[in-house]
Amino acid sequence: MTGARVLTSIGFAVLLAGTTAALAAPPKHYTDRTLGYAIAYPADWTIDTQYVYDQLGPGREIKGVAIQIPQSLTAGTNLGGDTKLSVESLSGRGCTPARFVDPAENAHTLHADGRVYSVATSEDAGAGNRYETTVFVLDATSPCLAVRYFIHYSAIENYDPGTVRPFDRARLTSAFDRIRATLTFGK
Repeated sequence: MTGARVLTSIGFAVLLAGTTAALAAPPKHYTDRTLGYAIAYPADWTIDTQYVYDQLGPGREIKGVAIQIPQSLTAGTNLGGDTKLSVESLSGRGCTPARFVDPAENAHTLHADGRVYSVATSEDAGAGNRYETTVFVLDATSPCLAVRYFIHYSAIENYDPGTVRPFDRARLTSAFDRIRATLTFGK
């Protein structure tokens, strides 16, 4: 485990290379002993252990933990402060993206992080806001586990020119990918 933590720390150092304070702080770790997984995240991000995904409607809530982006990623941009990565679980059969997101679009298989994911996306919009969801469902887990990327941003054309800059999608996605890659299993 020590080697994995060193690699995790190096990965986060590369991710956060532009922030001197962030380089000094080692990543934080969250362990779910009941489900048997652990995940690391940058020290300036926060975790919500009471997170519930409720966008599928009543009776279809999904419990998990959410790792919230820091204000430094939203400041001066059109990125919403509720943007997050979450790890969620569902009991029962049928470990598919459609259990985590509706509609489950662009479904495909992804081989990454030494595991196989069933991936799907979903997008929504309203009142000048955009909502993008990508779920990475881990094959062969029981209960069924998924990592969700939730990105909320407002339409840049709704701002006066020069007042707000578009958020750095590549940087955000890279950060989410690096966090997802730290997911480990073992009770």
